[in-house]
Amino acid sequence: MSLARLFRLLIAGLFTSAIIVGCASIPQSGQIGESDQQANVDQNVAYTFNPAGPAQDATQTSVINGFILAAPGIQGDFSTAREFLTEDAAETWDPSAQTTIYTGKPIVDSNGGDQYSVELSSVGSLDEAGVLELADGGETQNFDFSLVQVNGQWRIDELPDGISLDSAQFRALFNTQTLYFYDPTYTYAVPDVRWMLNTSDQTAAIVQALLDGPANYLDGAVVSAFEQDAELFRDIVPVSTSTAQVDLTDETFADTSELTRHRMQQQLELALERYPGVSDVSMTRERSVIDLDEAPDEFTPADSTVTTGNTQVGIHPETQQLVAYEANSTTTMDGFPNVANLEPADPTMNRQRDTAAFVNADRDTLYAANDATQSYEIATGTDLIAPSMDVHDWVFSVTDSSTIIAAKTTRTGQVLEITHPWAGQDVEITSLRISPEGTRAAVVVKREDKPAELYLAGLIRDEQGQPQALGNTFKLQADEPPNTVEWYSTAEVLAGRVSDRERVELELLGFSGPSVNFKPMLGMVSFSTGAGNVYAETEDNAYLRVGNNWRAQPEAPTELSYPG
Repeated sequence: MSLARLFRLLIAGLFTSAIIVGCASIPQSGQIGESDQQANVDQNVAYTFNPAGPAQDATQTSVINGFILAAPGIQGDFSTAREFLTEDAAETWDPSAQTTIYTGKPIVDSNGGDQYSVELSSVGSLDEAGVLELADGGETQNFDFSLVQVNGQWRIDELPDGISLDSAQFRALFNTQTLYFYDPTYTYAVPDVRWMLNTSDQTAAIVQALLDGPANYLDGAVVSAFEQDAELFRDIVPVSTSTAQVDLTDETFADTSELTRHRMQQQLELALERYPGVSDVSMTRERSVIDLDEAPDEFTPADSTVTTGNTQVGIHPETQQLVAYEANSTTTMDGFPNVANLEPADPTMNRQRDTAAFVNADRDTLYAANDATQSYEIATGTDLIAPSMDVHDWVFSVTDSSTIIAAKTTRTGQVLEITHPWAGQDVEITSLRISPEGTRAAVVVKREDKPAELYLAGLIRDEQGQPQALGNTFKLQADEPPNTVEWYSTAEVLAGRVSDRERVELELLGFSGPSVNFKPMLGMVSFSTGAGNVYAETEDNAYLRVGNNWRAQPEAPTELSYPG
């Protein structure tokens, strides 16, 4: 079992535990990386670890071990951990810079003199923004420490910023919260999942993270109603009678329009009203009430649950026509042309179900078809992969193994080449799917002689909404290297290594918890997902996932695809 999968199983307790009420105090002693008591945590519970401070006349190794054991003691701004440091180091050490999650026991080695290194078997790391990225299996991390004597006692005077927690400690101290930012049109709310310390003042941490801006991989792809200089007037966000009271500085509202203030209020509501005990948000200006007038006409309530609908597009196995499929029923697509002569493959459609896109059997031409009885070429290429259509009717594919293109479904002949982080490298992009709200791409990248990797990247557009580039990336750690990916929801993807002759196990991956592995299927050549359903196909049949089993759908068309 990979370390990443082990870690996901360990943190699964966060999502399967019974609710625990009150505040638990967990003493720490014994071996490094072990605690005498561990318990699951609910979002309303703040844990307190009680680690011991440095012992009298402790050795250098004991001081380092004690410092690592003290990391879960977050009270007093990690006051116990700082006792193991010199006065200068205690003032400059930043525990929030990064959190390394590990399994097993740290190995402390002397590098000669007063220099030491600590080796950890890492399963993941949490950056300062609270974004968790799992590590490759077997990955180790090394940290250097330097010690000096202070009044005859060894203390650490040089160390890296951040803390290290074993998986159980991480499970007890952190939980997930979801921030929301906007797509550039302010039509959709884009989820941004963060891991945060499970403290009693977590509402303030949520708002501060929102004001700090989106995660790195969303940079340039989403926007916020708050400017960069937005600040809390007080570093608390109290909750009274189910209302979170967010008090912001006067500068935060400088030069803001009524429209912007409504968007600010909505963004706070999206982030906080999902927090236990909060059902309303009051936004104030240095303790002064803000009277929001009726929302201007330009204000649109942001859609945070973009859905595909229940209808899929597929290909009739006998007529080779595009057909609609829903609830085990196949129907013609009214108004759509006969495309059998184009030998369609890998169809998809938009959410209005009035435009479809597909490649031909030779995979050298990308076509669009609509309910105005027209079918037409929108792009050409070599070995085009299955197309993905975004909410703005741009169709994305990959040609020549690694060139990403986007073509408009309107008959303009406009085809854009999308820059991306793997351009110019010897890679093959085997799958690319645009997220339901159009701000992110899920991409499977295969490097020569290396396992395929699954990434999410922000989709950056120009002021006219035209796609331009994939920005920063975030790597999702799958149990098995996939070759295909689909968006399961706005915050999860479904990935697998499809094959006509091997056992295929689909894996549901996201930001906020353990992955889910589906029951394997022999010879799964494709799959589709939408509206909470998952379909899989072999060369002989289509199947619907029911519970954790697969139910045959003998009347289904082939190459099924939900909108997107």
